[in-house]
Amino acid sequence: MSGPFIPPRAGQPFDLLEQGAAGNGWEGVEELFKPFLQTGNLQPADEVAKFMAALRRTPQGLAMFEWMMDISLRQPLRVVGNTIEQTALNASVRQGINGYAEAVLNAIAHGEKLMKQTKPQNGAGE
Repeated sequence: MSGPFIPPRAGQPFDLLEQGAAGNGWEGVEELFKPFLQTGNLQPADEVAKFMAALRRTPQGLAMFEWMMDISLRQPLRVVGNTIEQTALNASVRQGINGYAEAVLNAIAHGEKLMKQTKPQNGAGE
């Protein structure tokens, strides 16, 4: 290693996290619970999307993405809880899992589109 290793907790000490997250008293705490509206489409950089699309074309990459969908989108929907609050929480957790899987699939599709648009640099293959 060329430099000192700084563990994640030392990089963001708890007191600084606390000041940043809830530094303005009760108003700061309430701010933490406000819904976050996503402004972007969660798309990775173009090079990352192309890499994901290329990885999907390999047998190992396809197996990895199939497994990721097995443990996310393909899981049976089980959101029923003992209370309405627990049911809502279960549904929210599932929505988060599905959102992750959808973002991965969108990134792969975006990478495929970018790879189709890419022309060979030497002019061959047209």
